[in-house]
Amino acid sequence: MKIHKALLAIIIGSALSFGFAHAADAKKDAAAASKVAGCCTKAAADSKACAHACCVAAAKEKNNCAKCGGAGAIAAKK
Repeated sequence: MKIHKALLAIIIGSALSFGFAHAADAKKDAAAASKVAGCCTKAAADSKACAHACCVAAAKEKNNCAKCGGAGAIAAKK
């Protein structure tokens, strides 16, 4: 009977640790999905669009400029 309880505790502990690890990975992926480049952030603060050729080309494709440090698709404005 003690073996069954120990085995049950190991199974529950493994399931919980897998769940927490999976949730952390999903949260990390969602956060990294869209990142605006620093030059584009500075231009937006001045109510302008970034004038870098690479940023303009990426924006036409609805992406953030990876060359300037951005990542992923441009997030929709709320």
